[in-house]
Amino acid sequence: IDITATGSIKRRDVMTRSGARPGDLVYVTGTIGAALAGLQMLKSGAPDPDADCVQHYLRPAPRVRPGQLIARNRAASACIDLSDGLADGVARLAESGGVGITVEAAALPIAQAARRWLEAHTSQAVDAAVSGGDDYELLLTVRPRRRGRLKAALLHGGVAFTQIGVCTADRTVQLKAADGTLTALPHGFTHFR
Repeated sequence: IDITATGSIKRRDVMTRSGARPGDLVYVTGTIGAALAGLQMLKSGAPDPDADCVQHYLRPAPRVRPGQLIARNRAASACIDLSDGLADGVARLAESGGVGITVEAAALPIAQAARRWLEAHTSQAVDAAVSGGDDYELLLTVRPRRRGRLKAALLHGGVAFTQIGVCTADRTVQLKAADGTLTALPHGFTHFR
């Protein structure tokens, strides 16, 4: 089945991937990792899978309303959804904006149930949560002077948000551990690979 949708949108309501600049702050809405954990639970036949994680995978809730509010008040310099995972979103925002991004591992809002599952069933829980897809959260960059606009939009949109990093001039996409160690950000889901 092929589907084509056409339409129009006001220029003010459009957010692109290409507006990030060095010094911009990087935020994510909601939590990450729950959909991946839910999928793994279903695949493993776990006798008592966590209902929240499984529901997060089976019935995703895209952040449409918060996205509209962020666009209307021009809070974000760049934005992407996390259908293919945080790592993929970070790489795409960095590439489109011609910037690097450093993500703070300790700041990542990994859902608690997902963290428990991933720590018990994978060797690298943070890498798994960053690489997993189907979270449908928003990843955005924000000029420091526009943080208030972002806060107002997301409060009205009824969604939590977390600053997870910063855009840099060196075009390197990396993960910063709590001890300050920098490593390459794991790869996210890539179609047709």
